[in-house]
Amino acid sequence: MTDERAIWLAALLHDIGKFWENTPPADVPTDLRTAEKYGHEAYSAWFVRKYASAWTQDRQAVEQMIVKHHQPSLPDELLVQLADWLASYERVEATGTETGGKGKRETLLRSILTRVQGVDTARYHPLASLKMDRETLFPHEEANVPAPSYAEVWKNFTDELQKVRTPHPRTLQALLFKHFWAAPSDRRYEDIPDVSLYHHMTSTAAIALCLARAGLDANGLQTLASALKELFLAATATPKRSPILTDRQRQMLDTPIALLVKGDISGTQDFLYLLTSRGAARGLRGRSFYLQLLTETIAGWMLRKLNLPLTNRLYVGGGHFYLLLPYANRADVDKLRTEIAQKLWQAHEGDLSLNLDYVPVAPIDFVSENMHGKGFAKKWKEVADAVNLRKRQRWIDLGSEQMAQNLFTPRDEGTTAEEMCQVCHGEWKRGEDTTDEGVRKCRRCASFEDLGKQLRDTEYLVHFVVDEKPLPGRPRWYEVLQAFGTAVHILNRREDSGLQLPTPPDDATEALLERVDDTDFLCEEALHLTDQLRVPTALDFRLLADATPYDEERGQVADYDHLAERSQGVRWLGVLRMDVDSLGDLFRHGLGNDATLSRMATLSGSLRLFFEAYVPLLCRTINANGRDGKVYLLYAGGDDLFVVGSWSILPELAKSIRDEFRAFVGGDHVTISAGIAIEHDKYPLYRLADDAKHALDDRAKEFRRQVNGKEREKDAVCLLGEAMGWEQFQEVASWKHRLLEMLHAANGKEKVSRALLTRLMEISQLYRANANLQRARLRKGEITEQQYRSLVDHDRWRWRMVYHLSRFTQRYRSQEQVLDDLKDALSQKGLIQNIHIAARWAELLTREGG
Repeated sequence: MTDERAIWLAALLHDIGKFWENTPPADVPTDLRTAEKYGHEAYSAWFVRKYASAWTQDRQAVEQMIVKHHQPSLPDELLVQLADWLASYERVEATGTETGGKGKRETLLRSILTRVQGVDTARYHPLASLKMDRETLFPHEEANVPAPSYAEVWKNFTDELQKVRTPHPRTLQALLFKHFWAAPSDRRYEDIPDVSLYHHMTSTAAIALCLARAGLDANGLQTLASALKELFLAATATPKRSPILTDRQRQMLDTPIALLVKGDISGTQDFLYLLTSRGAARGLRGRSFYLQLLTETIAGWMLRKLNLPLTNRLYVGGGHFYLLLPYANRADVDKLRTEIAQKLWQAHEGDLSLNLDYVPVAPIDFVSENMHGKGFAKKWKEVADAVNLRKRQRWIDLGSEQMAQNLFTPRDEGTTAEEMCQVCHGEWKRGEDTTDEGVRKCRRCASFEDLGKQLRDTEYLVHFVVDEKPLPGRPRWYEVLQAFGTAVHILNRREDSGLQLPTPPDDATEALLERVDDTDFLCEEALHLTDQLRVPTALDFRLLADATPYDEERGQVADYDHLAERSQGVRWLGVLRMDVDSLGDLFRHGLGNDATLSRMATLSGSLRLFFEAYVPLLCRTINANGRDGKVYLLYAGGDDLFVVGSWSILPELAKSIRDEFRAFVGGDHVTISAGIAIEHDKYPLYRLADDAKHALDDRAKEFRRQVNGKEREKDAVCLLGEAMGWEQFQEVASWKHRLLEMLHAANGKEKVSRALLTRLMEISQLYRANANLQRARLRKGEITEQQYRSLVDHDRWRWRMVYHLSRFTQRYRSQEQVLDDLKDALSQKGLIQNIHIAARWAELLTREGG
């Protein structure tokens, strides 16, 4: 069999001709044509010859596997075909008879988020190379999508490809992502193009390597191919019928070829938020980014150990990762799991650990249920369940002897106040550790603060592959990564000397240069930097998902006291946490019976772009303004985010993110909820983080109400301890604004006393107390639903409301219209249920001090 790298390259590039054939016609070399009418496979093979020959030492083999992947005659050619089918099985009927783009409509990529949960809202991504702006990232209605230009994108792609000096697989994959993230993988009339060309190609490459190590001979591959064809014929028959399979075919469909691996870091909550003292903001940002680096580094280390490329990393973010690995490597994964557990124990002494498990994946698991398969989404759930079970056996990977030794050996903790780090409460040693502005900081905490400082205005990251280093006691962040064979350096531009490039370690074998938050990663500066690194270097870009406020007076990253001071009204701090509702269900059921690896990869990639690329833009806009408060985006990725900031700006930010997310997904079929907690800046951050988590998980996520006669759950926000739907929040925010206008005497009107807010909160308290009492009677069956409504709507609160608002109207004649509107909204439009939130909100915004 051909070597794995050639198989991988053929699988990765097998469909790139589908894009090229839609540019102005080109004359494909005769030897690459399989017939008088040739299709995308000929263009794909020609691409390898013309542009990508440096990525392989066996160009002819790669060309042949691509040319013949629809009509294979050799095992390697058949293997690429099988990988292609399994990655996106609904396309198994392709025959290679398409004619160089003739007879095809101009098709845009349908946003996959507009096709989940049984909804079909038809939004399309513009055909464009990836940029970090709303116009590019967001799908559009078809009539508003900029006209696609295959020729323009293709020219940009090939121009950049020819700049590459070191043909590294990572660089090639990064270029494919940049230019084909929004290109449809299929453009035929009968298919809905909701899978990106990039995600289909990378999924195919990952599966191909699993097949290559599965040990299947020519007969085995043929049997598997015939079984898959029968599944397709049965699924597309009229009427649809059950497949007729031999025992051997069933065996091949059910024999595992891959492992779906999930790794999940435990202990992150305490690691991030159990911080005290000044400098905690910088330390928290450093810790948060370290967790991202640690997750990526462990996943990359596993792939290097197994000699696999980045295509086999399906997802990384939020402290967990998914890998698709060959089934043949399961014993190796067990060994690596033990080694990871030991390294993390040495590094963090149990504060952080990795829960890692896997499930076998057979060919039938890649096939969608529509095609008589089991659907890849089920494996996603199975591995998540396996990891959750593993969390209950947290130290089992250490082995019984090592576990006993570690758990029952006393840890180095400070025994007196003078021997304790004032940030993490671990051991502090005079002469080894530091004191910063009178605060004792161990070298680990100091390194996290230093990392947080470095992240401001970061332009590049350099990752060196080095020999694995033994861990010292209480290691700094970069020493932990070096234990996994990676040395990371952050490049910032200095006014006096520009970018300071690190000297490559003597044992470095290769490097990765990532440009931060800029997809132009093959610019002249980046290419010049790679020349200076003196080791083979891959190039890529990364989304840092960072928004860091700056304290201009101190000339440093803003600390929490600065954020609190920038709040309107009370000088308090706030935490905002948001995440997508029912994400597990979205992945397990959202795609219905069409769940394939390519579709799931496209779905997770789409969510990642919103959180990692677009949310930071919203946060940076707030900081650039700065007038109404500042925010510290500590994390955004996968499906959730965590923000610390001036409390007064967080409700506005939450609403903006929710509105933009709704536009991104094209409706209310995929929703997002938020929890906001606020307190004075001396309140411990870990408690504020817990309060926000409680507000999100236990209040907003549990909130139910009737909307247009139907019960709706989640899709809510919790503010000031009160949960409400986003549609209710809009009304609350509007009345908060109108109350502030009355208090501030806007538009030349009289300035209303703040006593109005007190009266509104008193009226609300009367209403809620009675509503709770009558609700209890309703549950006991003492009153009917109709009686309940009457008793709630016509109680003392109503007469008190009429009385007090009438008094205010007599006193402030210029505010009569607003007060009448308020009376009407309270008595007739249901505002009474949430007026206390608007009043309390306005009260905090108009109160001075802490």
